[in-house]
Amino acid sequence: MPSNLTTQNAATVISSCDAYSDLWPIFFHFFFKHWDASPFPVYLISNYRTFKDPRVVTIPVGEDKSWSDNLIIALKSIKEENLFVWLDDFLVDRDIETSAMTAYIDQLDQVGGKYLAVDQRGDLGEAMEKTSLRRIEKGNLMAGLNLSLWKKTFLSQILEPGCSIWAAESRLRKLNIEGEPGLFYLKSESPKVVSYVESVKGQFWKPIAIDYLRAQGIKVNLKRRPCPPQGNDFISKFFRSCYKRRLKAQSAKETREALEGKGLAVHPLQ
Repeated sequence: MPSNLTTQNAATVISSCDAYSDLWPIFFHFFFKHWDASPFPVYLISNYRTFKDPRVVTIPVGEDKSWSDNLIIALKSIKEENLFVWLDDFLVDRDIETSAMTAYIDQLDQVGGKYLAVDQRGDLGEAMEKTSLRRIEKGNLMAGLNLSLWKKTFLSQILEPGCSIWAAESRLRKLNIEGEPGLFYLKSESPKVVSYVESVKGQFWKPIAIDYLRAQGIKVNLKRRPCPPQGNDFISKFFRSCYKRRLKAQSAKETREALEGKGLAVHPLQ
């Protein structure tokens, strides 16, 4: 069984910003539907807005300079060392067993690790005895910024002011290629503990997410966040470009309102 100390020294961190605040009610609807019994504090990183749910601690970090800047500031307010880091567009689609998640923390400690790709499984790399873990060895690029378990000290090393999420992931994978120790993922025979629908690509809803949400009886606000054609042809690219400009303008308007104290609260789905 996991120790109480280990459990108390862990948290869930949802990496986000105000530009994606329209996703928060949907993300947390599915998160708590499928993992309501989570023993870990839940932190949401925002800029100015707050999610009005007593189960969520919002950490407003101010101006949205970059993905890394947001996390760097937020980590100063997070005391826990073991962090399950989620992205705000991961919509959980089946129940999560707390015992399996706490086991990952204990197993990562057991092997002296500092990073675990929770949603990656495979057959390459050294299998760690009496665990579900496999070492991510040099050249096996399983390390990434999807759903992952981090030691906070190592996550802080990856982050650099001004870095986007893609730049931060590149820093992690560069270390991976260079043979950085302490990186792990799951054996192929390990059960899939967390399952989710990745719902956004290039700022837009993915069609698979629209289908999933509609099947769950959730109305999608396509005016706030559209689902334009995903092709590489000129017309598709043109429409995506126009929509991105509109999203940027909408985000800027919401930021101005937030700085004026308007529209700060984001509420759960009713």
